[in-house]
Amino acid sequence: MPPASVRVEHPRLPVTAGLADAAVIALCLLALWIVVSGGGRYLVGDVVVSLKSPMLALYAAASIAILRHLRWPRPTFVERVRGLSLAVRARPPLDAAIRAFLVTRPAVLVVGFLAVVTFGIPTSGFVLSREPLTNLPARFDAGWYGGIAIDGYSWDRTFQRQQNIAFFPALPILMRSVGSPLGVGSRTLPDERRMLRALWTGVFVSLAAFFWALLYMGRLGRDLVGAEAAATATLLLAAYPFALFFSAPYSESLFLLAALGAFYHFRREEWLPAAVWGLVLGLTRPNGCFASVALAILALQQVRRGARGGAAAPGPAPQGSSAPVPIGGLAARLSGRLFVAAMPGIGMLLFTVYLHHLTGIWFAWMRSHEAWGRSFHGMAPFVTAYTWLTSDSLIQVITSVPYNSINTAALLFALLLVVPVFRRVGLVWGVFVLVNLLPPIFAGGVLSMGRLTATLFPIFLALGTLIPARSVASWCITFGLGQGLAAALFFTWHELF
Repeated sequence: MPPASVRVEHPRLPVTAGLADAAVIALCLLALWIVVSGGGRYLVGDVVVSLKSPMLALYAAASIAILRHLRWPRPTFVERVRGLSLAVRARPPLDAAIRAFLVTRPAVLVVGFLAVVTFGIPTSGFVLSREPLTNLPARFDAGWYGGIAIDGYSWDRTFQRQQNIAFFPALPILMRSVGSPLGVGSRTLPDERRMLRALWTGVFVSLAAFFWALLYMGRLGRDLVGAEAAATATLLLAAYPFALFFSAPYSESLFLLAALGAFYHFRREEWLPAAVWGLVLGLTRPNGCFASVALAILALQQVRRGARGGAAAPGPAPQGSSAPVPIGGLAARLSGRLFVAAMPGIGMLLFTVYLHHLTGIWFAWMRSHEAWGRSFHGMAPFVTAYTWLTSDSLIQVITSVPYNSINTAALLFALLLVVPVFRRVGLVWGVFVLVNLLPPIFAGGVLSMGRLTATLFPIFLALGTLIPARSVASWCITFGLGQGLAAALFFTWHELF
C-alpha cells in the first residue's frame, strides 16, 4: 500500500472505456426505474420496446462491467467514481449544484407520490393513467403545455374561456422535440399515451434545465457575492417551498435557466450565448420580456465603465483594451449591447406576431389571461387585502383564503429582500426583481406569486449574504418542510396558486 500522501497515477482510459462505465450506470438506473414503475411497453421511433423485468438490464450491466475490467483493469470503476467525486469537490459551483439537486428533486416526486396514494386526488383532476406514479405529472397547467406539444396552438374566437394561447412556446417546443423518439408526435398512439409521454418529457426537461440553472447560479453568484454565499444561495433556491415546480412540466425551470444564462454571458460580453438565452427567455413566459430592462441597465453600466477605462463588469475582465473609448466607439458598443439586451423582448414579440397570424388580434396572449383572472385592477388587490385585514383577524383571513395566504407569504418574502438585493447584489438585480414582481401584483394580486418568486434568483443571492453559516442548515430544513407541504398540496390537486 502506498502512503496516503502519494497520489497513484493510473493510465488514462480511452473513450470506449468511459462509454462502457456510463452504459453500466445507465443500465442500473433503468433497472431501478423498472423496479419502481413496473416497466411497460415503449415506442422508440417506430419500434416497440418491452421493459417489464429489470433482470435483462442488470445482466447487460454486469456483462459490460466484466468485459470493461478485463480489457482495462485500472483504474477500476470504483476508482473512477472516487476520482470523479474529488474532481467535483474541486469545483464549488458544480458541487453545490449536484448536492442541491440530488437532495431536493427526487424528494419532491417521492412526497408527491406518497401524498397521492395516501390522500388520493379529487374527481376534478384529469387522469391519464390508473397508476399514480405514471399519472403524477398530469397536474393543472401541465395539461396545457402537453396539449401544445402534441397538437399545437388553437383558438375558438373568444377570450371568455381558458385557451392554450396564454402559454408561451419554448417549453412545448422542447417537450415535442425531446419526446419525439418516445412517440410524442406519433399519430398511431392513443392521445392519453402521447400526453403522458409529453408530460414525462416535460419533467425531464424541467429537471435538466434546473440542474443547468443551478450551475449558472453558482458561477454568477461567485462573481457577484462570493463563492460561499453563492453556494448557500444555490441550496436555498433548491429548498425554497415553491421550488417544487422545478420538478414538474412547468416553465419555471426553463425561465430560471434562460434568465441566469442571459445575465451570466452578458456580463462576460459573450454576446451570442447571451442573445440566445435572452431569446429563449422571451419565448418562455410573459414576464421574460421584462429582463430586457435589467439587461439594458447592465449594458449602460458596462459602457460607462468602458468610458472610464475600467472593466466592463465585475468579475473576470472582458477581452479588449481597457483604455478609454471615443464617443463614436461608445455609441457603437452601446447599440450592440442594447440589441442583445432587447432579445427577451424580441422573443415576446415573435410569439405575439405568430398569435396575430393565428387570431388576427395583437397581444392575444395578454388578452387570454383574463380568463385566469389576470387583468389590470389598479389598487384593487391592495384594497381587498386591507379590507380583509381590517374586518377579520389574521387567523380568519388565512382560514378563509389559505392558498392566497401562502402566495402572499411568498410575495412578502420577496419584497422584504428587495432592499438587500439592491445593497448587496446591485442595481441591475434589484431592478430585475422589481420589474418581475410589480406588474403581476397590479394585474392579478397574489395569483401564482409563489411560482414567480421561485425564479427570482437575486433574492436568494442576497439571502445567501445575510445568513450566517451556522444558520444555513436551519433555513434549508425550514424551506424543505415548506416544499414538502407545497408538493403534497400540488400533486393532490389543491390549487396552490
